[in-house]
Amino acid sequence: MRRSYGLYEFNALIRDRLEDAFPETYWVRAEIAECKPNSSGHCYLELIEKGSGDRLTARMRAVIWANVWFPLSLQFEQATGSPLMAGQKILAEVSVGFHELYGLSLTITDIDPDYTLGEWALRRREILRRLEEDGVLEMNRELPEPLLPQRLAVISSEKAAGYEDFVHQLSSGGYAFYLKLFPAIVQGNQAEESILAALDRILEHVDLFDMVVLIRGGGASADLSCFDSYELCSALAQFPLPVLVGVGHERDKSVADVVAHVSVKTPTAAAAWLIDRMAARQEDLEACSARLEASVREVHRRLDRQWQLVAERCRRVTDTFCQGQRLKLQASQLRLRQKTEAGLADGGRRLDMIQEILKRQSRQLLMQAQHRLDLAEKDIEAVSPRRQLERGYSMTLYQGRLLRSAKGLPKGSVLETRLADGILISKTVEDGKENL
Repeated sequence: MRRSYGLYEFNALIRDRLEDAFPETYWVRAEIAECKPNSSGHCYLELIEKGSGDRLTARMRAVIWANVWFPLSLQFEQATGSPLMAGQKILAEVSVGFHELYGLSLTITDIDPDYTLGEWALRRREILRRLEEDGVLEMNRELPEPLLPQRLAVISSEKAAGYEDFVHQLSSGGYAFYLKLFPAIVQGNQAEESILAALDRILEHVDLFDMVVLIRGGGASADLSCFDSYELCSALAQFPLPVLVGVGHERDKSVADVVAHVSVKTPTAAAAWLIDRMAARQEDLEACSARLEASVREVHRRLDRQWQLVAERCRRVTDTFCQGQRLKLQASQLRLRQKTEAGLADGGRRLDMIQEILKRQSRQLLMQAQHRLDLAEKDIEAVSPRRQLERGYSMTLYQGRLLRSAKGLPKGSVLETRLADGILISKTVEDGKENL
């Protein structure tokens, strides 16, 4: 007869066989897909392994019992700066277990933190290699540093203590800064996308700023994993403004620290760096001003000496020139006086001759004019109205004007007719009409 098993009995058989087959503990490499501490004190995990192209190739449940979880998690966090969490790759010491109800699982008894740290370092090196192959690794570092980094586009959480420390430090530095906050999530799973969005917003107003300041206060290394992201670090490396990073790394440098134009440890250190740059520029300006003032004084002294020499030479040349001109002027005055006296004497003689000629010509002209006047008087007298009236002619006036035609005279018009020996008054009896 064929033997059969109940499920519980069969699972117990599997458990016994597995315990016989895997009596020891084993070191297993895996990635944590889930990590869920329980209120009972136990921690339940899901371990996975991925192949090429992030294809899932293996999956297994695991548990860390309460008596192991507390000291193990504390040791891991102290060594790595991060709590045990999903996304980490671990090297764990495990034993194989099988429960009749819950099935196959691994019991974790120890974790090597150095392996996890090594994985992080390998990941950073791989991202840096990709950035270098892309030709963008040093792009932001090679940007010229702004002469006066005063207009700052700040990426930070608005309520973060690190941002408050940054603002307070800047305000106490004695220099004027213009700050524009572009709020972003700077830790956790959404940090990378949020910071990239903030960079896009800054890019729309890139001409308004001198630098980008990316800050976050201290925290666990895992909380800062976004600053080892290829996409974010590539965007930072290629950003057209110099980027100042101060994200609270105390243990290792992130990839963001490497690609940034300037990297400091904390937001307060970022503010101190900006203040130091302004102070250095102030010292440069003061030194330049002192050198310029000294140069101006020296130039003024040299010019003053040169002007004194020029003035002395000008005075001597002027005195010599004036003396020569005075002698020339005196000689010219003597020649002018002599010529003037000779000219006046000659002019007097010519003036007497002209005066005599004018007298003779004036008398001749007066005689000629008088003769023409006498002739004109006779001509006028011959044609005067009085002479015409004496010859028998008459003049008829109408309304005080000489009447030349009867045409158009109204009936009853009063006419005045002048004769040599009197005046006749008459009146028209008909209208003046044109003779046909």
